[in-house]
Amino acid sequence: MRIARPLSNRGGMALILTITVVALLTIAIFDMFNKAWIQSALAAGFRDDTRALYAARSGQAAAKLILMEDAKKGLPRDALTDEWAQSSIPIPLDDEYAFVSIRDESGKLDLNRLTSDRGYPEDRWIPVFQRLLKILELDEGLADSLVDWMDSNPEPRSNGAEDGYYLSLKKPYKAKNARLDSVDELALVKGFAPETIRKLRPYVTVWSEGAVNANTAEEKVLMALDEDISDDVAKGIIRERTASPFTVKEDIKRVPGVSDLYPKISLLIGVKSDYYSAESAATFGETSRMIRAVYRRSSSSVDVLYYKVF
Repeated sequence: MRIARPLSNRGGMALILTITVVALLTIAIFDMFNKAWIQSALAAGFRDDTRALYAARSGQAAAKLILMEDAKKGLPRDALTDEWAQSSIPIPLDDEYAFVSIRDESGKLDLNRLTSDRGYPEDRWIPVFQRLLKILELDEGLADSLVDWMDSNPEPRSNGAEDGYYLSLKKPYKAKNARLDSVDELALVKGFAPETIRKLRPYVTVWSEGAVNANTAEEKVLMALDEDISDDVAKGIIRERTASPFTVKEDIKRVPGVSDLYPKISLLIGVKSDYYSAESAATFGETSRMIRAVYRRSSSSVDVLYYKVF
């Protein structure tokens, strides 16, 4: 019977070396596959991000075309019964879609109307904004802050703020003393916290015809036009314009309860707009891109006023 002998030193070293080499090769192969997977994932992410971005851009191009086609109809009014007013318009792109929604900016309250071109407070519009703030359960004193931010008067209003307040901040700056360039600028104004701006954003703008389009304004904006426009009256306006859009602003008098109010709101309303916002979005894989833009439409062109990619 042969007796087993221990491995020689050479044989033991060879086994250890073999195990070490196999382990190193395993690590190297795993690392190679891991890097390849990361590169593949990055490449796929870049591809999907690029596709989503260009799809969102295509949505904006479609929005401009829709607005131009609507302008060619030559209608005397713009209303929520028009093609552009669909809640979400699908734009086919190969086997995917971009989605675009268009809103009339003149259906909102234009904050730049709170001061005149020369920087004087506009007493016709300031109460409208105060009522909107109240309806949204926000501090009505914010109207003073905003007017002070835009007007040319260096004296602060009762609830407002001028340079003295802004220069005392940790990162000081001066009041603008000019109209807003975007709704985002509200973040610089005293009292306008992010949550406040979020609540206001659907109802305010800085681009419009000036007057509120009675064919497209939301219920809360309609109620803000005058203290005597109740919830029922605002709902009546919406029902009437849905059945038959107002061709001229005087048509709003056919709504029960509005005829007596008309003299007080006639200078605040209109029925047409050439300012529109468009939001387009597209998703490819796990990547989504969105674009928000504002356009001024004329009979021959659609010009960009604001364009932001998210």
